[in-house]
Amino acid sequence: MILDTPTTEMISLNSGNAKIKVDTFNKRIKILQLTGDLKELLQKLKPLIEEHELAKIFYISLEEDIEKFKEQGFIMEAKIDNFLNGKSGYFLSKFLTTKRKMSISIPEEEEILIKAREYIDEKYYYPMDKKFTIKTAEEDDVFKMTQLYNEVFETYPTPLHDEKFIKSAINNDVLFKLILWDDKIISSASADMDSRYLNAEMTDCATLKQYRGEGLMGRLIYELEEALKKTNYKVLYSMARAISPGMNIVFSKHGYEYGGRLINHCHICGQLEDMNIWIKKL
Repeated sequence: MILDTPTTEMISLNSGNAKIKVDTFNKRIKILQLTGDLKELLQKLKPLIEEHELAKIFYISLEEDIEKFKEQGFIMEAKIDNFLNGKSGYFLSKFLTTKRKMSISIPEEEEILIKAREYIDEKYYYPMDKKFTIKTAEEDDVFKMTQLYNEVFETYPTPLHDEKFIKSAINNDVLFKLILWDDKIISSASADMDSRYLNAEMTDCATLKQYRGEGLMGRLIYELEEALKKTNYKVLYSMARAISPGMNIVFSKHGYEYGGRLINHCHICGQLEDMNIWIKKL
């Protein structure tokens, strides 16, 4: 699992500036902040796009900014209520190639979504077999965590193979919960907390193949939620592989609502995949 770490850059504009994240592995740019003219920013991004063969630009917008992005070819792929300090966040994307805009998996993904939604009114809690131990990740766990992620994912959108990356995450508002069996980490998930906007992404979900079906991931999501309920966070969300029945069912079981689908958004398990957005208000 080898990939380039995304880089953050500041772009100076005549009317202000922009902060962007350049993700060469996932072949995309995320606009993090924009105080200047969008059309001017897009012009300035062209050399960067050509150099790295980037194919998607996305931005999480307030409702009042949607129209100016649509005028520049962005479309809305998802919406999360209460995402930006209580205000709705709209996931807007501009596809730079026809190939990046097209997904051949939509029919199968729709079947999976229908199946997942059958669980939405259920209430689940996962008691764990005594052979398993659950804990909050610490720096001493990092090497074993990289082993887990390398075994589960051929590729992953963020560098979870890198011990330095995980250590930095643990020390910067990312809460990992782990399940161990016989001192081996067999399942992991995290909450990536945004203290500025009071939302948290439930992510980095992985369970070794031989331990799936034990309800481990559901229990980790439950543990992360319990920890976040003690804070002032307003909303939880997750990007689940649209082609993965298991993860979509897990979030539906836990009361998350479907918020949209990001097409060809993440390079995971060896290819670009569509990601379903699931949302839960606290």
